[in-house]
Amino acid sequence: MRRGFTFVELMIVVGMIVLLAALLVPAAMDAKEEALDVGCRSNLRQLALVCFEYSQREGVFPWGMIEPSTHDETYCKGELAQILYPRERPERHGISSWSEYASFCWDFRRLAGADKGWQCGEMFDSWRMDDVMCCPKCRQERSDNWDGNRMTGYNYNVCFLGRVENDKGSRMYPTRFDDVLHPDRVVVFGDGGYSGGPNKFMRAPFQDKHYDNSAASLRKAGTQAFRHGAGSKRHCNMAFLDGHVEAFHQPYMAGGKPGWVDEATHSAFISSGNGIYGPRGFGIADDDEPR
Repeated sequence: MRRGFTFVELMIVVGMIVLLAALLVPAAMDAKEEALDVGCRSNLRQLALVCFEYSQREGVFPWGMIEPSTHDETYCKGELAQILYPRERPERHGISSWSEYASFCWDFRRLAGADKGWQCGEMFDSWRMDDVMCCPKCRQERSDNWDGNRMTGYNYNVCFLGRVENDKGSRMYPTRFDDVLHPDRVVVFGDGGYSGGPNKFMRAPFQDKHYDNSAASLRKAGTQAFRHGAGSKRHCNMAFLDGHVEAFHQPYMAGGKPGWVDEATHSAFISSGNGIYGPRGFGIADDDEPR
């Protein structure tokens, strides 16, 4: 005669199932986190290689952001624009003047007119790299962060490579390719984030005496998001100009001390100074020491 399980036997089976679940769920979560991390690194590597190829071909790095309403008068006149920086000429972009654009950033651009949708940034030519420009870890957080385009989750080194037109500083144009002596020592793209959410423009923690002089408020908004992992494994991914990607675990505040710029979003700088953002790659002595 067959008999059913006793209550004790059922509790033992349920206990074993719970124990197995407790062991397997963290492993599954770790595997998912690792997959997102791998996807992010792959994206950053592709972005860095595209940027390197563009700057090698054009002789200059892509703009971080152009202000179309003033760009013609400020940048497109004179010898520099015509000879040293031919990309400033609007005809190179199939337009008669920069004012035909509503927005022009490194990742997306939009022609003026309500019927004109967003296109990928100029360094991508006609390639569609929408998914590559979004970190898999923040794919569910997409929102409007610039004139109607979805966020990327990555930011671009505008302190030393590109340039944001309205930033203060003595450097008028993006950096020329030949000025970078060590591509493996300059970060170009990374997990971007600060207290207001993901950002497009990477900035260094100190005003740089050689290349740029951005306002402190803009530098604070140009920090990195340590969005991968947790605890001692928390890190942000950063791509260097030569295409290799590194994970940074130590966050720094603007004053050069370890710590978060914004603890709620785990955003901070990746270095105590400017060295890794540019000076090292330009053959300038490391200036990681706070000033």
